[in-house]
Amino acid sequence: MLSDANLYGAMSNNMSRTQVSRATNLNNLKAAPAGSQTGSATEFNLGRDEHSIVGTDTSKPGDLVELRTSSSRMPLLAIYLGYYGDRNHFYASNGSWNMSRGFSSLFTVSNFVKPAELEPLLSKLSADATVEDFEKMKEEETGPSREDAKALIEKMDAFRAEAEAVYQRNLANLDAAHKVLSTTSRARYMSLFQMANTLLPESMQVDGEVPAAALYAVHTALARNEFGFQPISSSRALHRRDQLYEVLPLNQTNIVDKVTLLVRQYTIAMSRSTLTGSDAELNKTALAKFLEQARIAVQNSRKIRKVTSFGVLQSSNGGTIPKTEWLPISRDVILFLELWASYGLFESSPRLHSNGTMILRALGAYDDMPLNQATAWTFLQEIGHIMPWEVPSRYKVRFPGTEIVPGGGLRRDEPSIEASRRPDIAAGVRQDITAAVFCIDATTTRVIDDGISVERTDVKDEFWIHIHAADPASGIKPNSELCKYMELIPDNIYLPGHFQAMLPAELGHRDVDYVSKSLVEEYSLQQDCPALTFSAKVNRHGDVLDYKIEPNTLRNVIFMEPEDVSRFCLEPRPKLSRGTELEVGQKRTGSDYVPKRKMVLAKDLDQAQKDDVLLLHELTSAIKNRRLQKGAWPYFFPRPAVSVQFDQTPPTAGADEISIPADPYIHVGMESSNGSALVSNSMVLAGEVAARWCADRQISVPYRRDAYMGAQHEEALAYAQGELYPGIREGIEPSMSQRAVLGRLTGGIELAAEPGPYFLLGLDMYAKATSPLRRFGDLLVHWQVHAALAHERATGRRLDVAADDLDTVLAFSRRQLADTLPLLQLREKLGRAAGRAVSDWMLMAVARALQQQQQQSEALLPERIVFTVDTRLREGLLGHLDLFGLDAIMDVDGLDGRMLVKDVRVADQFEVALSDINVHAGQILVRALRRIGPAAEQQQGDDQGQVCRPAAQ
Repeated sequence: MLSDANLYGAMSNNMSRTQVSRATNLNNLKAAPAGSQTGSATEFNLGRDEHSIVGTDTSKPGDLVELRTSSSRMPLLAIYLGYYGDRNHFYASNGSWNMSRGFSSLFTVSNFVKPAELEPLLSKLSADATVEDFEKMKEEETGPSREDAKALIEKMDAFRAEAEAVYQRNLANLDAAHKVLSTTSRARYMSLFQMANTLLPESMQVDGEVPAAALYAVHTALARNEFGFQPISSSRALHRRDQLYEVLPLNQTNIVDKVTLLVRQYTIAMSRSTLTGSDAELNKTALAKFLEQARIAVQNSRKIRKVTSFGVLQSSNGGTIPKTEWLPISRDVILFLELWASYGLFESSPRLHSNGTMILRALGAYDDMPLNQATAWTFLQEIGHIMPWEVPSRYKVRFPGTEIVPGGGLRRDEPSIEASRRPDIAAGVRQDITAAVFCIDATTTRVIDDGISVERTDVKDEFWIHIHAADPASGIKPNSELCKYMELIPDNIYLPGHFQAMLPAELGHRDVDYVSKSLVEEYSLQQDCPALTFSAKVNRHGDVLDYKIEPNTLRNVIFMEPEDVSRFCLEPRPKLSRGTELEVGQKRTGSDYVPKRKMVLAKDLDQAQKDDVLLLHELTSAIKNRRLQKGAWPYFFPRPAVSVQFDQTPPTAGADEISIPADPYIHVGMESSNGSALVSNSMVLAGEVAARWCADRQISVPYRRDAYMGAQHEEALAYAQGELYPGIREGIEPSMSQRAVLGRLTGGIELAAEPGPYFLLGLDMYAKATSPLRRFGDLLVHWQVHAALAHERATGRRLDVAADDLDTVLAFSRRQLADTLPLLQLREKLGRAAGRAVSDWMLMAVARALQQQQQQSEALLPERIVFTVDTRLREGLLGHLDLFGLDAIMDVDGLDGRMLVKDVRVADQFEVALSDINVHAGQILVRALRRIGPAAEQQQGDDQGQVCRPAAQ
């Protein structure tokens, strides 16, 4: 039976348990789709940008949200009250005040109630109260009451009634939503607005917009569809167009229905065979044919690889297994299991989960394992459908318009390169840059898209800093096939073993022409290459005095390594946490990549070039200090670094065999360097120049800004500089709770067509612009800038919004960008989610190390592992390990009778042993060995006091 509790994030029982609204426990709210998330509560810094600091989905008090729990089929409407005591607070339509450590709503109506209407409830919630205080208030029923929320409940009930009336009037279309919206063989991606325009009559619109209640009726229809619609993103606000659904194709839904029927037939035949004592009828079922083939395939696999309960097969040196010629019915069942185990598409359907479980039980190969999605994933590995080291999290992130390639990256329809090219838009006007341009990138970097130079002026202590960016926009048409191709994956995804480029390195290279270059080779910075240069005139105090953007040609490019530049500039070396290093598998010698460019050491520069580097470092450091005064984040802590090497000599397989290479070598450690501050500070400066130059001309580009537009700037500055940043400077990494406080003051980061303040960078405005070969947003900036520069050259004057029609002058109109930016932000978020799959490699390494220790008594893991409590739930504790910051769970059994859950506090620490690892679920279970730290000392003192206390007289 499915568990009622959901500590482990697994499917909970919502079939047999009570479904009345008052029985719904909202302490564990359903998370949003995996692909839409910005990170877990204890995620390490995966990016050197705003999204490793704060998230971007922030609700405001007064918003109407829909809440769902995995243990209930009944959604609840609720009013978001705010964040107090490390918890989100809601008042639900069922008359209950609820708290949750996290939530993500698939339906939100912003500003549903006015602040004054919240006062009776908020007056009972103190900002200084703790979780324990609030839990006590709930027990004593002294918190917000039904009487306090009477007006809110009536308003929510009226909204639901209006939505239900819309549903009933359009019952035929809404109940058949999937048939109306789906195609035969390809997934569609549609917003709620697009689906509403198709499913509802046009007469329902008010001023050209579908009312919120009607949208909720459509949303309800999608949620009631057991399998057919997959939400891609959560809803930050109802007016946003970036809330997409994947409409699954009919061929997939038909297979799910077909396999459901096969399981039902098999179950009936099995019941009859129990009564008759004969398996004759059972063996005639269609599912039995699959089971026969699958059992043989599993037996063949286990000749070279044993099964484990960790979600991965036991390590092996490779080999071959017989290839199975699967029957059509077997291929359908395998696809069903893939949809269940890989893509997680049955989240809302316990019935479909039970079908997968029934297939595994009938297979009879996993008697000692839980019959869940992780075991189905193991089965797919055993039959050779996926490799034993496939990264499961990749399948949870669905990029619209792409397909996941097993063992590879993402597949897109290739564009026409020739039709997407144009002559250099800046031909004949580029100025030669003969000064030394320093391109500072690691030796292994293949895409060189930025460089830096300095120019002295006639005024003492005033200089021009030039940041030169690669210039593919000059030769690629905006709105072309190639433009749309890159927009699908708008950021490079740096996942070991599955690197995915926005612009693949081979794209543009013609096999028939051996001298042709790919687009990346053509536009990467090199000698005599084109560049778009963002320049700032600055002084030694860090003031930006002037700025400009010009197309140039670079004549003197020097390639250097970041760590060498950092040492040469005597940058203070942070105390990097070396932590634990873990490696499993056989490491190959040598490197797969030999750079074509010549690397130059700082000591080999001539004196003038050395002076330039030191001057650039001095000037950019002064600019950074100015930003720090305005609240810029002072320092990024080192993160875990993962490298993977695959077996390059897999066993030779015959025509009827599948070759299984040896398991890859995995190395996990901590970053040894933060790179060069000169580079990071220069790139931020270029982003400021790009934003200011475009804002002066009222040009719409992807500006990155605080969602709250600085409305609480003073509060954010006081909190950051008073509480957060002093700890960072002392080497104490902020907790996710502290980061969340800052995020609620700034609203997180959003893309917008108009500029605004960016608190975490200490800037009034900002637009990324230095990586157009790796980021689509930067390309958009370049296309707009080039169009503006071309117009200014043609007219001989500056672009003027009063005299020029910007929508015809620029590459993208304001309306185009308004439609593009929400989806670009969604895709960037999906890219970050895909990059976080690096934690799967870490879990695989830990699982393989644990296997080896159990089999060979070889100590690969540290002797002492510490678990720090991040969240306390009734069912157990959530926290993280000092082993690469990995998340972990300590349930009641894991406490091992040492203490009660209620006696544990957030930040308490335990020395633990690893009990179980599930790579597929991304989970580690730990068992407490002993409590450590101040809490343990206090407990020990209390225990001694109880023992030594004299008896009462």
